[in-house]
Amino acid sequence: MIPSKLKIRSRYILLTLILLIGGLTSSWLFASNFLEIMTMDYNAPDLVGTKEEIRRNFLEQISTWETFVDSSMFYLINFIPVLFILPTLGLFTEKRSLYVLGRHRYPSFKKAIYKDVMQYVLSSAMTVVVSFLMFYSIGGLFVYRNIDDIGGFASILPENFYMNHPYFFFVFMVCTIYLCLAIVFSLLACALILLTDREYKVILLVLLIYFLYGKLGVYTESTWFDIFTSFTAFNTIYSTGETFLPLVILLIISLILLAVGVDKTVKNIEG
Repeated sequence: MIPSKLKIRSRYILLTLILLIGGLTSSWLFASNFLEIMTMDYNAPDLVGTKEEIRRNFLEQISTWETFVDSSMFYLINFIPVLFILPTLGLFTEKRSLYVLGRHRYPSFKKAIYKDVMQYVLSSAMTVVVSFLMFYSIGGLFVYRNIDDIGGFASILPENFYMNHPYFFFVFMVCTIYLCLAIVFSLLACALILLTDREYKVILLVLLIYFLYGKLGVYTESTWFDIFTSFTAFNTIYSTGETFLPLVILLIISLILLAVGVDKTVKNIEG
């Protein structure tokens, strides 16, 4: 029995929501020292006050938007692209089943593959955006702004926008740079899915490209390759436009690989 496209895609979307929100939460719990604060020895001689007073003071220190967002990405930054591309892995199932067994149902097989890729890219991007918006919306109920200037990514926004609307700044960040990051890396993942035969190869290749690209940015000090900064757009000296520059070359590479991957898939199945 051939699995339906909806069933295939919804499975990976749900997995991504759980892992991404869970990963952001776990990173925040450890990187913000929240767990340490909740389990520390309040009878230590260097602490003054009651347990409730000490705990409240420590929690107030970490209950800022800046700490909340920064700590939630602290550990994830090392493998964040993997969580961005998880929904695209469903294309493997379609490639192995629907494409092979149902290839004659398509008036144009090549156009059908491109259409499926675009659907996977968009669903992946929307899943990432929804995950971050849910996480920030819940966290935003308990945190406050501590600084006035969040960095260069706010350069396109009105003056003092972050000072007056910290939550909406992060909504803007998610709906722009994170959306574009998800689109580009999902497009890259779909191309690699069509070129390879195993999920783990796609994950490893995406991570390899991510690290090599980022390291190239570090060594060359070029804005065009500093992909790490794009993922930490809330704390960068780059302007809004400059933060998007590392995606340009990656997008071109992804489109070239996608064209090669589609041709290879059509040739292998129809040949």
